[in-house]
Amino acid sequence: MIIVKKIYIIQMNTKTIPSRIISLFTAYKYSHVAISLNKNCDITYSFGRKNLYSIFNGGFIMESKNGRFFKKFNDTDCKIYEIVITNRQYRDLVRLVNYVKKNNDIYGYDYLGIILRYLGIKISFKNKYVCSYFIAQLLEESKIYNFNKETFLVKPKDFDNINIFNLIYTGKYLLYK
Repeated sequence: MIIVKKIYIIQMNTKTIPSRIISLFTAYKYSHVAISLNKNCDITYSFGRKNLYSIFNGGFIMESKNGRFFKKFNDTDCKIYEIVITNRQYRDLVRLVNYVKKNNDIYGYDYLGIILRYLGIKISFKNKYVCSYFIAQLLEESKIYNFNKETFLVKPKDFDNINIFNLIYTGKYLLYK
């Protein structure tokens, strides 16, 4: 018998200035993607701003639903997907998240890469991520889902309509329980 676990992918529109700019260029409502390992999605992992008041210090982030970011940006809209995975996939995913968390000082936000990829230049830089690239990389390395393209090219919209993703919630992030 295969033991199964569940993980959660959250697409977000935080309504911050960077979120609005990204949505403008992508023509897609949700500009941020995160992953949570528990059903209430109170802790999420992703790449984004490390400092509440500056977008220029980005990298690996662990956000709490009750933390400073969502106290300030409390009108965040989201879509939450539930994914059923095997116990082995879950262990591999947790191992990868813990590795990045432990070594977060070597990782940074891919400011240059996001601009170059928007311009059609297919490039990635070592240990530099944006949210969608990081989550796609986690899913592929854990053998949960393969996007059939380079993970650095995955965008927030690419998380829509994936057959193994079950949409369980659409609405305000802070209202999800």
